Amino acid sequence: MSDLLLKAGVPLIYLGFLSLTAIALFLAKWVKARGSLKLQASQLSPLGSLYTLTTAFLLSNVIFQFTNLRNAVTHEVVTVNKLVAVMSVLQPEQRIESRRLLYTYADKVAHTEVDDMLHGESSEEARDSLERLRDFLASSNAIQPKGQMITPESANYIRKASDFCFDLIDSRERRLSLSKQEFQIRLTFAIALMYFALALMVFLVNSGSWTLTWAAIVLLLSAPVPVILLFVYSNPIAHNLINITSTFESIMERIQ
Repeated sequence: MSDLLLKAGVPLIYLGFLSLTAIALFLAKWVKARGSLKLQASQLSPLGSLYTLTTAFLLSNVIFQFTNLRNAVTHEVVTVNKLVAVMSVLQPEQRIESRRLLYTYADKVAHTEVDDMLHGESSEEARDSLERLRDFLASSNAIQPKGQMITPESANYIRKASDFCFDLIDSRERRLSLSKQEFQIRLTFAIALMYFALALMVFLVNSGSWTLTWAAIVLLLSAPVPVILLFVYSNPIAHNLINITSTFESIMERIQ
């Protein structure tokens, strides 16, 4: 998604709904000028309920994806912490090297990949640093030498290190796949269409310039909110609903 759309998305949404409101008001006045209508205010209730249910259903899908992304980031953080704990059984030189590689990966995610994710891409530097960590953990340099005191943690080191490393790779791929920044055009169109029908009905059943003015104000203050939430939850990283930079910076502090 372009930076312009991310920054100007909310004003553009309000501009779009303002245009829909103006069109609905013009159409209602045009219809009224050509004959009397037998519409009742009670007909607004089912239409308003339908608008509410439709927006709630569409938003639930986006929020579910947001929740999955947050869970993926949490799982990635937990996996990094597990790797730090497992690496503690290595010799000092090996432990320093493994933590350096893990620190580099966290740094690339926090300061490089987070920007690439806004455009639906991944960081080559983060991928390379993770591959170097994987290769190190798979090499003899990261295997405990024989003769060292065996502990419950060290006895299962090789299996745990391999499992946690591949878990980290899987968590990163899941985070990247869930963080694709998109503007939900079809869902936005559905909500906008429902809003236009609701606004048209409001203007048709009411009369008087003062009443229509307040009706338009109430509609513009409340009805665009679902699309704004849809836009924000579709781009949680850009709108700081999930702050990956601060999350991985806190990990870097623990690795040091």
